[in-house]
Amino acid sequence: MLTTPQLIALTSLPGITSSAVRGLVETGEDFQTMVNATPEELAAEGLRRAAIEGMVNMERLLQQAEAQTQRAAEFGGTILHFWSDDYPARLRQMYAPPVILYVHGTLLPEDDRSIAIVGTRAATMYGRLTAEKYAEEFCAAGVTVVSGLARGIDQYAHAAALRANGRTIAVIASGLDEISPSLSAQMARKIAGQGAVISEYPFGVKAIPAYFPQRNRIISGMTAGTVVVESDQKGGAMITASFALDQSREVFAVPGPISSPKSRGTNGLIRTDRARLTQSPVDVLDALGYHLPAAAGIAPSGEPPADLTLFERTIFDALDGEPRHVDTLCESTGLTSSEALVALLGLEFKGLARQMAGKMFLRR
Repeated sequence: MLTTPQLIALTSLPGITSSAVRGLVETGEDFQTMVNATPEELAAEGLRRAAIEGMVNMERLLQQAEAQTQRAAEFGGTILHFWSDDYPARLRQMYAPPVILYVHGTLLPEDDRSIAIVGTRAATMYGRLTAEKYAEEFCAAGVTVVSGLARGIDQYAHAAALRANGRTIAVIASGLDEISPSLSAQMARKIAGQGAVISEYPFGVKAIPAYFPQRNRIISGMTAGTVVVESDQKGGAMITASFALDQSREVFAVPGPISSPKSRGTNGLIRTDRARLTQSPVDVLDALGYHLPAAAGIAPSGEPPADLTLFERTIFDALDGEPRHVDTLCESTGLTSSEALVALLGLEFKGLARQMAGKMFLRR
């Protein structure tokens, strides 16, 4: 078996494909034999002309590859290859899986139970709350949440999984050391402590638009199903859904208002039978054979715990899944602002309410 630096060097050849690298490795030849092979022999293994001509630079590519392994060690990351024991099992099954994966954090066998949550960067409050709800319940069912670390739905899903103490994996379109903006880099460090950040791109590589579709194929490829929360008719989430369909993976779409551009993509997926309609996380879990523990969440009746104070119960009854301003709650309950805020704080401590920006609250 070739060493990791040798495999990195092969994948660095211009124009070489994943299948060509795998074909070379699976011949069983040693690295030097591959480098010394004739152009005709290399062409027979599926190498394109640019890759064949690039073989003359193999010594330099190998030095760069060894520098990548050193950089990974300094960064606290690891480098997996297609034949590594801990390479994601589902990823091996997809067309043209990446030969090399750069990983910050830890990939576990149980991450095979994973679902992608994707959507628009310009999420509405409806999209945000939906992404968070799905991520939380997936984690409660022991399912790993996978997304792309992008602003909007992706980051809401990752953040909710982190709050739920669940596992989450971010697939990125740059080197592990080139994540931007800084808020995304901060979240990536948190994710690495509770899951993993992975990329097929080496250290030092900055994201460019062409890399994002390649990133999306990994998101769908390493998961049992993809949930599209909000998306217009074009965008990264729709590309991910398309990859998932090509990979024979399940696709689910959350319906949205027909007047919202952010729901034109999801509603279109449902209308054209390219995605299953989902109205709750349980829909997805049941379809994939994953099940929520009976003890998870509030009782189906929605009844609050018996130990609530009178004011807390009054506020709890006035809350629902839509954010409400504290002044609106005061008007509907007859409580003063100070009474309502104390009750809301108590509900937050008990995990029954959540504060949004602008003194808006909703029931958890």
